[in-house]
Amino acid sequence: AVKNNQVNLLFLARLFVYLADFICKQNTKPLVSMNKKNALMLFAGILPVVASAQAQDRPNIIYIMCDDMGYGDLGCYGQQLISTPNLDRMAAEGMRFTQAYAGSPVSAPSRACFMTGQHTGHVHVRGNREYWQSARRENMFGSNPDYHIIGQEPYKNTHKIVPELFKEAGYRTGMFGKWAGGYYNLNYPDTYKVDADGNTITSASATSSSASLPNKRGIDCYYGPICQFQAHTYYPNFLNRYDPEKYGDKHIVVDTLKQNIQHRDVSSGNADYENREQYTADLIHQYALDWIDRQEAGKPFLGIFTYTLPHAELWQPNDSILQKYIQ
Repeated sequence: AVKNNQVNLLFLARLFVYLADFICKQNTKPLVSMNKKNALMLFAGILPVVASAQAQDRPNIIYIMCDDMGYGDLGCYGQQLISTPNLDRMAAEGMRFTQAYAGSPVSAPSRACFMTGQHTGHVHVRGNREYWQSARRENMFGSNPDYHIIGQEPYKNTHKIVPELFKEAGYRTGMFGKWAGGYYNLNYPDTYKVDADGNTITSASATSSSASLPNKRGIDCYYGPICQFQAHTYYPNFLNRYDPEKYGDKHIVVDTLKQNIQHRDVSSGNADYENREQYTADLIHQYALDWIDRQEAGKPFLGIFTYTLPHAELWQPNDSILQKYIQ
């Protein structure tokens, strides 16, 4: 009934009266007593709301996904040990769900459920299939070797995902944080091999990137780790970026974290890792805020913020937040 901000009120009115008449004629006792008069009064009450929605522009939307955060971690659900004042305020001013579930207990399929709108019985991605495990650590960042293939099982390109749908509806789209919906080959960043339907040929991962990366799936701007496994390290060698507006990127690129790579990485087991200072949780968040500041009035945007916190590695910077809990 709703398309391009136009609402067919006559259709809704007829539908609502029909439903009210149908409910009133049922022999079974309804959960809520309703007669035609009440139904018509209720419809009259929603008419101004529908008309108002018709007059408004499409809203800007920010969707925040926190990694491995349970409801018991927030003050608004009764937790008393960790301070979460801003999220508690959002709950107080908005809506708090008391019956909600993630799509899966692990990362990639849970994210796939959100992106595709499918549950795990239908969605293609049903586990954390890792493509970095078959790759060599042959790409050097300072004295630190890293995998040349990173990422997870790609989404099917034949199934549209959330940012593609918003893009078609005229939204600008940005995503900041974990991707986990495809793999990226550092040696073949702009080579994609697909089958006749347009889906990624995963057996060709050694010589191509997947066709399910942010730049191929309706995302105007992306910054974060393509690979969810890489995201387990808060101070990695690099992040990934796609920002044609600001940097002229033609495809996903590697954004080397230059201060970090002056020191050994976490896999070395060397204490020098503790000297890395480029904390990706802050870098990703600041990039997201910068993208929001770049948006123009009158052009709706969708921001998907898939933050890596509070998932492992649990190595926080020694800042005022950490000091508060130490004290």
